[in-house]
Amino acid sequence: MKVLFVATVRSHIGQFHMPFIKRLRELGVTVDAAYKDNSEQKQGLDTSEIDAVYEVPFTRTPYSIGNVKAYFKLKKIIENGNYDAVHCHTPMGAVITRLASRKARKRGMKVIYTAHGFHFYNGASKKNWLIYYNVEKLLAKYTDCLITINSEDYEIAKRDFIRAGEVLHVNGVGVELKQFSPKSKEEKSALREQYGYSDSDFLMIYPADFCFRKNQIMLLKALELIVKKHSNVKLLLPGLQDGADECKAYCKSHNLEAYAEFLGYRRDIYDFAGMCDLSLSSSRQEGLPINLIEALALGNPIVATDVRGNNDVVENGVNGFLVKLNDYEAMADRICTLIENRDKLGEFSANCLESVKKYSVDIITQRMVEIYESLGLIK
Repeated sequence: MKVLFVATVRSHIGQFHMPFIKRLRELGVTVDAAYKDNSEQKQGLDTSEIDAVYEVPFTRTPYSIGNVKAYFKLKKIIENGNYDAVHCHTPMGAVITRLASRKARKRGMKVIYTAHGFHFYNGASKKNWLIYYNVEKLLAKYTDCLITINSEDYEIAKRDFIRAGEVLHVNGVGVELKQFSPKSKEEKSALREQYGYSDSDFLMIYPADFCFRKNQIMLLKALELIVKKHSNVKLLLPGLQDGADECKAYCKSHNLEAYAEFLGYRRDIYDFAGMCDLSLSSSRQEGLPINLIEALALGNPIVATDVRGNNDVVENGVNGFLVKLNDYEAMADRICTLIENRDKLGEFSANCLESVKKYSVDIITQRMVEIYESLGLIK
């Protein structure tokens, strides 16, 4: 069996799909990949399990001429590759792949699309619903298996995209629980000393690139309220610095520079998250947030916005708190509750370790193998 994985950028494959690709290889499957190489921005990702790689000039902008070029190049790759299946990811990658796969699909090639978060969701603009919803509805007929990773997307797809061969729900891409295991008190203390923090600091983290969707400005507004009551708080913000200017300017103008740290792109996120007391998310929407699932595995309670994806991971009052989008006062209040109540923090931490089990990479990988088997791709 031979399968082509397609995503807009290399880092998506490298960050999220290598465990399943490795498992496919173990089962004797040849796995190729097509994407735009963004290694310069996100370094250190191992994609060595992939048999052959094709550079395709995808862009995330729907109307870019680059996507026309990407369509013709990908169409040629698919038609010459003799693939049994194409498995596509990311919105633009999935649109172009399904259009480029029409001829090969007529000869029996399967087309699988894992939707990592539709652009239309509760709270999305009318424009998003008008464009992206209708595009997805149209392309459903060129999809043999549509996999969703959160409950909201699954309900929409199951109801409206009935022309897809199958509509399934899988709990994300999985997390290696052995890698993301809780740090002992001694390990946390050693890491804090290594990175220049003290045991008395209350450390919070939100690993995310800076953009409108990730909405870091909400956290800074909450932080401004928190430090009036607790001066030992630090907010760690690892992520690519493109787009961080607004947040940095806010910190400077509101005297938060001593409390918020912009760490840049990091490959040691596990160490930073592992030594923190709390994980946060101010996102406007998510597919299924891997950073919050990793937080569960580390035993980090979570305070997050009550939006798609986040509310799949966070059980309000069980392993963390959910707050209304942009309600920074409520976020500050919930964070202060956990700073001031270490027993509640410990209770949430224990519950995190229980609720993360369903996101184990072993469980998710086995589920994906079963899907491939049901499609006749693995015998």
